[in-house]
Amino acid sequence: MILVVNAGSSSIKFKLYDISQKNNPISLVEGLAERIKVDGALTIKMNDKKHQFDDKMDDHLMAVKSILNRFKELKVIENIEDIKGIGFRVVHGGDKIVKPVELTDENKKTIEENIRLAPLHNPGALTAIEAFEKGLPNAKLVGCFDTSFHQTMPEKSFLYTVPYSWYKEYKVRKYGFHGISFDYITEECAKIFNKKKEKLNLIICHLGNGASMCCVKHGQSFDTTMGLTPLAGLMMGTRSGDIDASILQYMAKELNKDVYEITDILNKQSGLLGISEISSDMRDITNEAFHKGENANRAYLTLELYSERVAEYIVKYANHLQGNVDAIVFTAGIGENSSVIRSWAMERVKLMNIEIDKEKNEADYDLYMEISTPNSDVPVFKIRTDEELMICKETLKFLK
Repeated sequence: MILVVNAGSSSIKFKLYDISQKNNPISLVEGLAERIKVDGALTIKMNDKKHQFDDKMDDHLMAVKSILNRFKELKVIENIEDIKGIGFRVVHGGDKIVKPVELTDENKKTIEENIRLAPLHNPGALTAIEAFEKGLPNAKLVGCFDTSFHQTMPEKSFLYTVPYSWYKEYKVRKYGFHGISFDYITEECAKIFNKKKEKLNLIICHLGNGASMCCVKHGQSFDTTMGLTPLAGLMMGTRSGDIDASILQYMAKELNKDVYEITDILNKQSGLLGISEISSDMRDITNEAFHKGENANRAYLTLELYSERVAEYIVKYANHLQGNVDAIVFTAGIGENSSVIRSWAMERVKLMNIEIDKEKNEADYDLYMEISTPNSDVPVFKIRTDEELMICKETLKFLK
């Protein structure tokens, strides 16, 4: 079996896969250990049934032991040694890690070095890695990094127009995120189009509470919207996306706050929530806009702003690809499920002839569905991403 882990400073999200049929990993259970260092709560979903436990978790190691003990109690595993590999989602690998790696001491040191670039995410990942290393000492530990897929970007894509010394001395550059999802979608498109990955040109819209887009050229990341941090690029659930950098100085003075406090507002009180003043959830905003709630006008404006930003990047990335685009793909929570955002975004792409099939756009689907008509210059798809499965498959390669 392979265990896939996405850990934070006080939580461990996990999914366990049966890899006995190596080309077709099967999900057995998934769950969440949370409130670590507070009191502890563990939820395990298995066979459409949810099991909840109030296990004490003073630290990540206690959480790991709790997860493994409950696996045995629920008869998911007979022996913890059946878990041969653990794949970790790690947010930031900097510019040194360009693909999934075994989590050696050297690679763990790289994660630690990049805490300065991802202070909210890398510490929790590192703590969980060390806890599982103690809890499952014989398992192979593999790290899959959100930044690694984007390390193929050329300098003209990743450099900022700031003093070059900032890049050389302080690593100020665009790194990009959601790379595991973009890699998964690229591989899925290779299957859908029966085309070699290195021949694919895609524009992928990973639209969730955190949102970013990627220009995939010849199967590799050529450009992406997120930057040094996940704050850049698109408007998101609570993140502003791109703004005039001088706003920080201006609002720090106006509100008598420091740059850290203003940045916190841009991360946690902006985007959909900031503009709509309704919610950070696209479903709430869409419902308010179309059911004429008291804030319908503001909700409608929020949808327009969001769709416009997505459309602008689609046009930019189509230009990067010189119009040679195999597909435009919508994925993640909003991208997979919001027919409004898909149709509104594509309506605003004026430089390509794109026609959305209303019925297909609104239809239920399993893994993927083309939503454009045959009249379109470029096919448009909605595809369900699966970052956990991607991590599982990458981890499996290290076991062979």
